[in-house]
Amino acid sequence: MTFDGARLFSEGMPGRVGMDGAATGTISLAKGDQVISTIDYTRCGLWEADSCRLSTGLPAEPARYTLSATARRQVPHSTLSTKVESTWTFRSASTAKREALALAAVRFAPEGLDEYNRAKPGSSTRLPIWIERNPGAPAAAVKSIHLQMSVDDGATWRDIRVRAKGSDWTAQMTNPRTVGFVSLRATSTDTAGNTVSQTIHHAYAVG
Repeated sequence: MTFDGARLFSEGMPGRVGMDGAATGTISLAKGDQVISTIDYTRCGLWEADSCRLSTGLPAEPARYTLSATARRQVPHSTLSTKVESTWTFRSASTAKREALALAAVRFAPEGLDEYNRAKPGSSTRLPIWIERNPGAPAAAVKSIHLQMSVDDGATWRDIRVRAKGSDWTAQMTNPRTVGFVSLRATSTDTAGNTVSQTIHHAYAVG
C-alpha cells in the first residue's frame, strides 16, 4: 500500500495543490489495534514529496485498516491551517492488480470571506461542503456527515447542523464577536462502512 501525504494542505478547487515544506507531523497505518507502519511528515515541499510517502506491505487476507495523517505548521506567511488531521478507516485485501483505496476528503468552501480569508466578527458564514473520493476507488454513497466548529483552537467543539443540497451539503455558522479563528471538523461514513474524519485548525479567520 502506498499513501502520498504531500497534499494535505490542498483545497478543493481543481488545479490547486497545497504543500508546505515547513510542516511536520506523522503518517501511520494500523490493522486493528496493531500499528504496521509509521513515518515522519517532514520536508514535504513541492520537490521533496517522496519524503512524506508511506509505502508498506500488507497481509493478503481481508482486514480493516486505520490510516492517520497529521501535519502542523507555524509559518510567517500564514496563520491559517496551522494543523491538519485526517483519519480514514477502510477494508482492504490482496488484489490481482493495483487498485485505488476507498479514501475520501471532505471539502469546505466558506462564502463571504475577504481576500485574506477573514469573516467579520459576529457575522454568519455559509459553508458549502462536498466529498471527494479517491479516483478509481469502489463507488459508495455517502451515508452520513457530521460537522463541528471550534473558536478556541480545538479546546471545545460545537455541533453544526448540516443540510443536504443535491449530492452536497451546506451549513450556516455564526462567527464569534471577537477576533480569532474558526476550526472545522467533519466526519463522514459511506454505505460500504468506510469513514473519514478531517480536522482543519484555523480554517478561516475572524477579524
